[in-house]
Order: sequence, then structure tokens, then C-alpha cells
Amino acid sequence: MRLTKIGILVMSVALFSCGEEKAPENNNEEIMYQIDAESVSLNWTAYKTTEKKGVNGEFGKINVENTSLAESPEGAIDDVSFSVPVSSLFTNDAIRDNKLINLFFGVMDNTEFIKGTFHALEGDAESGKGVMDLTMNGKTCDLPYDYTIARDSMFISTTMNIMEWNGKEAMDSLNAACYDLHKGADGVSKTWTEVDIKASVAIEKK
Repeated sequence: MRLTKIGILVMSVALFSCGEEKAPENNNEEIMYQIDAESVSLNWTAYKTTEKKGVNGEFGKINVENTSLAESPEGAIDDVSFSVPVSSLFTNDAIRDNKLINLFFGVMDNTEFIKGTFHALEGDAESGKGVMDLTMNGKTCDLPYDYTIARDSMFISTTMNIMEWNGKEAMDSLNAACYDLHKGADGVSKTWTEVDIKASVAIEKK
């Protein structure tokens, strides 16, 4: 009888122990986020002819500074600065590259680099908007952008108007060099002042 009571007691303790929820571990480590400066890509599309035919290109080198840890994925881009060497421009057409580097950017003031800093994000870890200050041709202007975050990367898109950076002289120079090449079916030569820009950067968890 005594053995039976002891057995019942042991079983009760065992069942009670199995039913207990394990107390959560006290983990004070907070996940932080930081952009991967080596993963940046920067592509652009300019337009010619009245039909607005796209010309695609990229910059092969982007220097990134002031990366820091942030509490959210979108916050990782805030206050990050960049400089883009104009000489790294590439369109898969050497003649076009030479014209853009020398007859477009070469006409501008202090444009060995295009520089900027990201500021003022509004959104969440999926999508939102922001503003960067962009310096080109010796002038700094605010440039709004949209962003989305997916697959641990941020994708940025914006459209800039070259005229906002005092680009008339550079546009006139490019138009003269590409006058016939920028004619459409209507015989009108046109180079658009708007340029679409898309960039991406990986965001690392720390």
C-alpha cells in the first residue's frame, strides 16, 4: 500500500512537471539594422525623342559613408551619405559614355562626384517615402524618393529634373552632340530633362 502511494505521488509530480511551461529566457539582445555599403547598386534611365525612348545606364561605383546601427530596417538609411564618381558611368556604349562624361557632366561645375545624404523618412519596414539632399553642378537640392523593403534589401526610386540643378548648359551641350541621334519618327530632336533613378542596398541584421 505504501509503495502504491509513493508511485502515485511520483507520477503526479512527473505529470505536473511535464505540464509546466518553460519560463522564457531573458534575452536583452536587441536586433539592430545596418546597410551593407558594398551592396549598393545605382541604375538610371534617361529619355530621348518625342516618343520618350529610354536609354539605360548605371554607375559602377558608389562610395557610402556614415552608416550606423538603427532600430528599424528603414532607419538604417537615415543620415547615410554617398558620393558617386561620374567617371564610373556605364551604358554599354563607349561612344555614348564618352559624350555623357565629357559633354554633359564635363560642362557642369564641380561634378567629379554626385553627392547626397538621406534624410526624413516616413513609412515602415515595408514601404514609405523620404528625402535626400543631392549635390550636382555646384548646387544642392532636395530630392524626394519612394522606398520599398523586401528580401532584406531596400529599393529606392525617384525622378530628378536636371534643370533643378542648373543643368541648361549641360543639356544644351548634350543636345548639340546628339541632335540627329535624338530624332524620332516625327523628325524632331528631343532630350528629356527628367531622369528616372533606381537604387538598391542590402540591410543587415546585427
